[in-house]
Amino acid sequence: MTQQYLRTVSVQIEGGKTFTYTGDENGGQGLRITFEITQKDASTPNVARIGIYNLTKSSTAPAFYRGKTVTVSAGYVSGPKYVLFKGQIMQTRNLRVDVTDTVLAILATDGNEPRNYAVVNQTLSQGHTHLDRFQACFAAMKQIDPKLVLGFVSEAALTKTKFPRGAAMFGNIKQHMRELCMATGTSWSIQNGKVQLLDNKKALPGGAIVLNRDTGLVGLAVQTIQGIEGQCLLNGNIVVGCAVKIDERSIQAAEFDPSITGAPNNAQLNQFGLAADGLYKIFVVGHVGDTRGEPFFTSFVGVALSAGSISPALAARGIGTPNNGN
Repeated sequence: MTQQYLRTVSVQIEGGKTFTYTGDENGGQGLRITFEITQKDASTPNVARIGIYNLTKSSTAPAFYRGKTVTVSAGYVSGPKYVLFKGQIMQTRNLRVDVTDTVLAILATDGNEPRNYAVVNQTLSQGHTHLDRFQACFAAMKQIDPKLVLGFVSEAALTKTKFPRGAAMFGNIKQHMRELCMATGTSWSIQNGKVQLLDNKKALPGGAIVLNRDTGLVGLAVQTIQGIEGQCLLNGNIVVGCAVKIDERSIQAAEFDPSITGAPNNAQLNQFGLAADGLYKIFVVGHVGDTRGEPFFTSFVGVALSAGSISPALAARGIGTPNNGN
């Protein structure tokens, strides 16, 4: 296992400078960089808030360009560095924190324009599948953002049905993608510039990430009405759609509501909470870091993989596509 010690962080701005911090240089007193990243299994854009402190005016100038791509990478000196976020800058601000410190504050989103503004206009012949519809939507998104690429796509879920008639597709792609996902039991999102479409009943390939006190789990994971929520030392392997394995002894179970009105919530705790095999599918991931402070963590919200669906509490937040386990 990689030793999770001595942080390393970099922020790369397209056409501009790369700002880096390596924990073993200058006694760990290098450039201060902060980041707060939220990613979820939803079509709405992921968001990153980045702060780079006490830069010269010449260093900040290249960053003031809306639409440029910003890449946040982090890890540990003795191990690999992971790309935590890659998206487009929406806003940059020069702020003063106190008398001595200034910060370049960057707000960035991932996939905002192709998701919100791409329009599909294509006719499909009889015998087409949901995969053909997905590819038509992706082609429309690609016209808005040529840098967009395909991530993992559950093709098996999209090729089960062949339509006996042709179809005329026209309109915003997010409406077509919503209908497609509801029909096929899948969910779609844009993760670090990659369009991902995943079967609700399956996790990303590659096996489960084991989380316990020896691999970086902080305290105990907690069972909630949403699923299992926890925090670990920064781990770039934990991404939306992946599977993690957490032993039941590392989870603090929720107390049931003994009243008759608590029965629905208790049923959800049973279905989406503790998994007998310890496998959970991750639907929400958060990364937070500060090269001069304590935060350097990854938080996550997962649901028992055996449930075959997202919890209603997460669905109410617009995350994933519920299918009641069917």
